[in-house]
Amino acid sequence: MGVVRFELLGPLQARRDDRVLDLGPAKQRAVLATLLLSVNRPVPIARIIDVVWQGEPPGNGTNVVQKYVAGLRQVLEPDRAPRSSGDLLALTAGGYVLTLAAGSTDTDLFDELVRQGRQLRTMGDLEQAAATLRSALDLWRGSEALAGLSGPVFDAARRELETRHAAAAESWADLELDLGRHLSLLPELTGLLGRHPLRQDLHAAHLIALYRTGRQAEALDVYRATTQLLKSHHQTLGPRLQALHTRLLNNSPDLLPPAAGAGLRFDVLGPLRASRDGLPLQLGPSKQQAVLATLLLSANSAVPPDRILEAVWPDDGRPDNGPNVVQKYVAGLRKVLDPDRAPRSAGQVLNLTVSGYRLTVAPNGSDLDEFAARISRARELRAGADLEAAATELQAALGLWRGEPLAGLQAGSFFDAVRDRLRDDRASALEDYAEVLLELGRLDALLESLPAQIEEFPLRERLRAVLMEALDLSGRRTEALAAYDETRRLLVGEYGIEPGQVLQRLHARLLQDDEPPGGRIPRPEAATPQPASDAAPPSGPLQVSWPQVPSVPRRTRLQRILLKVLAAALPIVTWGFACGPMMAVLAWRRRSRLLGACAVGYFALQWTGVVMFTQSPEDFSGILDDLGMSLMIFPFLLCSAQAAVIVAPAPSAADHDPAEEHRRVAREIAARSPLYAQRLGIGRPDLPRTFDDGGLVDPNHVPTELLAAVPGISLQHAVLIVVDRTYRGPFKSVEELAERGLLPHPLPRSTRDHLVVVQPDDGSPIAH
Repeated sequence: MGVVRFELLGPLQARRDDRVLDLGPAKQRAVLATLLLSVNRPVPIARIIDVVWQGEPPGNGTNVVQKYVAGLRQVLEPDRAPRSSGDLLALTAGGYVLTLAAGSTDTDLFDELVRQGRQLRTMGDLEQAAATLRSALDLWRGSEALAGLSGPVFDAARRELETRHAAAAESWADLELDLGRHLSLLPELTGLLGRHPLRQDLHAAHLIALYRTGRQAEALDVYRATTQLLKSHHQTLGPRLQALHTRLLNNSPDLLPPAAGAGLRFDVLGPLRASRDGLPLQLGPSKQQAVLATLLLSANSAVPPDRILEAVWPDDGRPDNGPNVVQKYVAGLRKVLDPDRAPRSAGQVLNLTVSGYRLTVAPNGSDLDEFAARISRARELRAGADLEAAATELQAALGLWRGEPLAGLQAGSFFDAVRDRLRDDRASALEDYAEVLLELGRLDALLESLPAQIEEFPLRERLRAVLMEALDLSGRRTEALAAYDETRRLLVGEYGIEPGQVLQRLHARLLQDDEPPGGRIPRPEAATPQPASDAAPPSGPLQVSWPQVPSVPRRTRLQRILLKVLAAALPIVTWGFACGPMMAVLAWRRRSRLLGACAVGYFALQWTGVVMFTQSPEDFSGILDDLGMSLMIFPFLLCSAQAAVIVAPAPSAADHDPAEEHRRVAREIAARSPLYAQRLGIGRPDLPRTFDDGGLVDPNHVPTELLAAVPGISLQHAVLIVVDRTYRGPFKSVEELAERGLLPHPLPRSTRDHLVVVQPDDGSPIAH
């Protein structure tokens, strides 16, 4: 007897060796469907009666169910011995059980094909992924699952299966677009939208397909109709459709099919590399690679030559004939990236426009694009409670990283800022992945990976919150509390701030032995990451909020005296050999270039004296002895005096001013992590925020009226500052306000104390 397979994705059917079985009357089929929806689990007879007869059971309901079960046994197990339990359909103490092996239903096969398709997409095999998902969709027979069966239970099961069909259809449509098959996709989308009219990703694929076939006006009309449709069903327009509408209006080049640059792949999440159809390309000398990286980071947009020069030659070593040098490197890149380009033609991959050079990169033609797309998709899946798929997308996104972004390219403000931003994006993805794994209950994997991630990103509080949750759920509450204490010591010791509210609430719950209401980690809303060039400052408080800075206890007078004596005695006791290291430590802690120069000077003088003294002839005292001894004694006496002055200074009036303390902490955060400063809104009193920066103002961003509120800046000065930054670009330091003639030089202390320049996204350096 062959294996029986069941089909729910359409009218209910059963097959044995490709032969359709007669399942009997409608009520008997409904009994089978009820058992199939709870396969391998006992279903009480009362439950079967309730589902099949929908609250209107027959007088002898139990006997009727037994009759239908007997009929099903005759069809499904014709060789079963009379009065035996049977292998497929048996009666247990808990009710009837339909026992099936994995893969015995078309729903099992559908789920497995969808899983394989998504995995193939993760591996980059788009063609096979699309074919696999198409096979999954072809399993459906007709317009709906469980066709012909009615009742609340069957309706709920049908809706759930239809949701899975829609998600698979969206994934398949996206793959077809990635493969450039928009023409053949259009008629398919018409049918899919008729079946799933409220699925916004299908509408997005429809708009893109229309645009690619030259029907931009029709695409905009369809967008307006879609908006009205969603409003009529009380649904909000999602971020993907909103962003797509803007791109349609602007004729965004990333909407075009993968023609120009097809087969080219660029990778920046590690050492810069490029390939064509899987074969690596030789990108030339380091400066040429830096030019390519600059163009890649603004792919499909024009980049002026001056901006390329500023990024590739950030210091004073900029070539005199800069535009010609850029042109030379662009010509070298064209030979590599567009070898079939005719001489003096514009080319398809890299061409010169009125606004600058433009590198055309196909959709998902770089690991950076793929990373952003996968993160966006994962957040949408997580918001829709599809945690397994979200985890798969996040794992694939993080797997794109091969090390330090743009490793091997020269240091400079532009590339350093890009690396900081990309590291921040990776940290956010790691946080999302950790939270999804926590929701899936994969505690062992979390406890194995989180310590290294926290060591890499010690200030990411979401990672620390997940670690505490995972430890607690693993029965290690003491370690979870210890993890909080370690976090607090870091934040208070290094920055003078307490942990954020999320960690504080979690810590309080662990101490009180409470369960969190409504789940452990709040699930973020789906969001589409914005490109770096278009990123706007945060419009609201961060998910991890920072409380106001607590007052920091000051040293007593006796403590300051003891510290001064110790600092002054250390150079004398060590005969000057501690001068260099001591000043180096002070320079690092205070981030002072002057103290760093002092450390180098003391080290050089001390060891010069030692060398001169030891090289002098031993039989008489000469000028080398005297000079060497002087170079050994003078530095440590000077160092002793300097240490006594600068170590543990007496408190000033500003030390007792809470606002001054807030400004000090804010500046330190901005110096150590500009990205965190941007997220906290330091220098941005025009934004909603929870962090108190003591009234700092960033002249690159705030409006005129807030600039005019800074001591020493009049309304006229504020207007000039806003006009100047608009036409000449942002300020790279506070001092540049005076250098441009906008404020008096030197800046008054009261003005300087209230200004801060936080590093912008374009990579300009930060100064305070």
